[in-house]
Amino acid sequence: MGYSQRPPAQGKTLRTAMAIGVSVGFGFAAGEAEAQDLPGGAEPSSSDHAIKLPAVRVGGHATQDDQNGYQSGNTNSQILNISRMPDSVRDTPQTISVVPQELIKQQRAFTLDQALSNVPGITMSTGEGAGGLNGDQFRIRGLQARGDMYTDGLRDFGTYTRDMFNTESVEVIKGPSGEYFGAGNVGGVINQTQKHAHLGKSFSYDQSFGSGPLFRGEGDINYQINNDMAIRVNGMFNRQDIVDRNNVSANRYGAAVDFGVGLRSKTSWHLTWQWLGSDSNPDYGVSMLQVNGIYRPITQYGLPRNTSYTRSFDRDQSNIHTITSVLKSEVNSWLTISNDTRLSLYERDYAATTPAACSGACATAFLNGGNPTLPYGAGGGAAYRQQGWGVQNVFMGRARFNTGFVKHDLKAGVDINYTSDSRWPGSYANRSNDQSIRNPQYQASGTTLRFPDAGYGNANARDLGLFIADKIQLTKQLALFGTGRWDSFASTYYSRATQANGRAEQKSDRWSPSGSIVYSPFKIASFYFTFARSYKPVGTDVSSQVTLRATTHDVAQKGVDLSPQRSDLFEFGSKADFLNKKLGTTLAFFQISENNSQYTDVNGDLTTGFGDAGSGRRIRGVELSATGKITDEWQVFASYSYMDGKVTHSATSNGKTAPQVPHNTMSVWSSYDLSRALLNPNWGDLKVGGGVQYASGYWAGPDTTNTARMPNNFNFNGMLSWEYRHYRVSFNANNITNHLNYASSFSGSRAVPAAGRTFIGNVGVTF
Repeated sequence: MGYSQRPPAQGKTLRTAMAIGVSVGFGFAAGEAEAQDLPGGAEPSSSDHAIKLPAVRVGGHATQDDQNGYQSGNTNSQILNISRMPDSVRDTPQTISVVPQELIKQQRAFTLDQALSNVPGITMSTGEGAGGLNGDQFRIRGLQARGDMYTDGLRDFGTYTRDMFNTESVEVIKGPSGEYFGAGNVGGVINQTQKHAHLGKSFSYDQSFGSGPLFRGEGDINYQINNDMAIRVNGMFNRQDIVDRNNVSANRYGAAVDFGVGLRSKTSWHLTWQWLGSDSNPDYGVSMLQVNGIYRPITQYGLPRNTSYTRSFDRDQSNIHTITSVLKSEVNSWLTISNDTRLSLYERDYAATTPAACSGACATAFLNGGNPTLPYGAGGGAAYRQQGWGVQNVFMGRARFNTGFVKHDLKAGVDINYTSDSRWPGSYANRSNDQSIRNPQYQASGTTLRFPDAGYGNANARDLGLFIADKIQLTKQLALFGTGRWDSFASTYYSRATQANGRAEQKSDRWSPSGSIVYSPFKIASFYFTFARSYKPVGTDVSSQVTLRATTHDVAQKGVDLSPQRSDLFEFGSKADFLNKKLGTTLAFFQISENNSQYTDVNGDLTTGFGDAGSGRRIRGVELSATGKITDEWQVFASYSYMDGKVTHSATSNGKTAPQVPHNTMSVWSSYDLSRALLNPNWGDLKVGGGVQYASGYWAGPDTTNTARMPNNFNFNGMLSWEYRHYRVSFNANNITNHLNYASSFSGSRAVPAAGRTFIGNVGVTF
């Protein structure tokens, strides 16, 4: 096939503006001055045993109490290296859940979804839209976050399985966040903080092996070039067969290089390149079985959990390259300038088999011990070739000044991003959809797959945002936050099949405001009330949608004015620190009201929201957490969320329970250092840890009929580790009770069983 004769892409003015923005940002390289050294003279290596506090690159240095707090696991002290947000989790009047490096290491969390299992209120979807896109498709508090993935505060374009090999920590900003991130973000944002070069020299390598089988290696090298410059290289390979899932694999390879300049200066620059490739077999799970009018996973009725309908021609082959530039400069004592830029290139070759629901005669035959033919959804499964790219630049100035007795921390800037996504839908030859529900056939010899030019489609999106935020400190105890962002968003769609109609275009200009009041009556605690609003126009998810048909997907349509979704957050909460900031706690009561909601049904059609003038969601709940050290030896990461969701503004489902919103979710992980009790002082560090992750049952979605029910999930996990000088060894056991859990679901169509009992061993060395 060829990729010629593509329609000319729009946006010449955009590219010019982007170039000017980047050039202006890089122009602020003057005014370098030596900054105070970090304690000990160098930033600690992330490979050290204890949690390390990332260096503050803008706005001063972290206090010693903050460093001690984060090293103890108090995530309130987590520094947010996102220039347009407040400095830390503690300073942000909104719920932010953090998965720190220490927790990632103790649990051997290798993918983003594994790390996010520690965060309450997150669920996953499976292949939304014509069989859809497998990979990371998260929902935050029941609301779609498929396109709300960020790395170092910049968009992470595309939908794929994100590996943790180059991740320092994960932050989940919960609730509408349009004032910081622009169009989208109706439920929140997931941000991965990358590993960056630091002062000092270090080498670390970990080799893991486990059930499946699993073979994984990770290397991390940091080299200090001179007094102000360093380079860091990370690499990874992961070859894995998923436990209790036949013919399903997760093979990934990755490399990353970060070059840091000005590590001791007031002007610093980091240039990061990352590559992640995959060659896996995707898993679309098993059918939902209808019994007494309710659909449940067919594995709840006796089908073995390892049953998979993956066929030999299914594949998920991807390559994602990103280049990120982060420039920050303290021009003087009151003014700081920053310019963050990212370029992403991604391509994917994808084919998956999609089971559909088993009902009526199919259900009767199965429950009577028969072996009916597997029903298929989305025409048997999605297949497409994808090529896309995205670019974003955020230029910002930060000024701290006084007006009389009032202190101001003012931030203002411009954020512009552009995405272009091209797809070629697949065409099968000699494909036979005759698998049976029991003992399906994997081999499919003679089946071929091609991607003809006739099916070519292209969708793009451009967002220009102007933002301003001010923290107004009225007294030592009372502060006001005010943030406003104006976004000019436009998206277009072109299909070769309907090229005579030209390129469809959709525009939306909206304000995303937020306001907060923060009262800190005690040094250790603060209370806040926040209102925030976000908008999500058509086209924000073009890199994470199928975009096969112009009238059914999240793309512009000719002659149709599609209003954006709107999401409002009301949140009252408190953040407090105890034990000299070694232990942090949070408590928040929240309500999110979303209108004009949209979802995609099993055939890939937008069936509500944009399609029927908009149903809505109202999510109310409470969330609390405690993180850090209770004693010098005992560390805990605990969080709980209760949510109650309702469907609103719907002619057919008004008042029903909102889908994909479990009432109760909980995660507790605790570790204890046994070294003092059991080892001589020179025999290293011995730790034991464990915890539970629980989510109550919920109605599968995204449809709102309340006819598909998912059971509760429960994981009991454990860990034992020993670290001696340069060497370490650890052993993890996950899902010890072998509970039948589900990784994701899609309405009344299908559900994906999660891995069963899994063991992971690891040996590592650090110099």
